[in-house]
Amino acid sequence: MKLLDLFLEQVKVPFKVKSTIKIINSFGEEIIVNCEVPTTEEEKMTGLRFRDKLGENSGILYNDIDGGFWMKDVKFNIDMIFISDDDIIVDIKTGKKNDPTSIEPHPDSYSNLEVNYGFAKRNNINIGDRVLRSDGFI
Repeated sequence: MKLLDLFLEQVKVPFKVKSTIKIINSFGEEIIVNCEVPTTEEEKMTGLRFRDKLGENSGILYNDIDGGFWMKDVKFNIDMIFISDDDIIVDIKTGKKNDPTSIEPHPDSYSNLEVNYGFAKRNNINIGDRVLRSDGFI
């Protein structure tokens, strides 16, 4: 068995911790995102690696972020929505598939919500929009 197979055997995908967040865009529309929340270092390192896609209104929500993100072994482009600790979107970046370059979060970021590429544009999500957290995770 390959080392990668052993590693992935230890990390259950999708991640078992879930969260639902609501984004209120500048038009007052509510966008619901059902999230997986990686909680262990292994889950955080795995992220979206080796997956083929995300569901339409699904995402990965990283809390208490303190470093950059990379897209190595991620098979599709994503929107990275960076959220401050007072629940305001402070930045939106594109993660390009299989890009090993580090993507640095905005200095005020507490969380990173990763969703399908184009999700923010399709839902009129912009910097300054508010995020409501349903389960106290963030």
